Amino acid sequence: MQVPLEVAFHNIKSAKWAEDLIRARVAELEEIYGRLISCRVRVDQRAKNSAGTIPPVVRIELGIPGHKELVVSHEPEHLERKFQRPDLRNAVHEAFRIAERRLRDLKELRERRIKGPPSFLYRRAGSASKY
Repeated sequence: MQVPLEVAFHNIKSAKWAEDLIRARVAELEEIYGRLISCRVRVDQRAKNSAGTIPPVVRIELGIPGHKELVVSHEPEHLERKFQRPDLRNAVHEAFRIAERRLRDLKELRERRIKGPPSFLYRRAGSASKY
């Protein structure tokens, strides 16, 4: 990356293990798409209920050349539906899972644009093998 990784924690204590996990997952994103310009990750504890069970929100902003920033963010309700007891680790993994998927989709789209449309578009009607 051209710009160093930025990790910020808001309304939640920063944890070394969480920052290490985020750095490792960003390294995986760089392996998927080597032309990343920047990455900002924000971990935000928006609110807490009486039991303190509302999971934090992880927001990832990826700078990609020739493209507007790719932003991944999810609401706590998304994690509450997916996990029985969502926590910071679940929030980080889920945000990066979504970011990986979107980055792979973007990479595939760009490769297809360079190589041309998929080969199935060139098949002519009736060219399939006969019984």
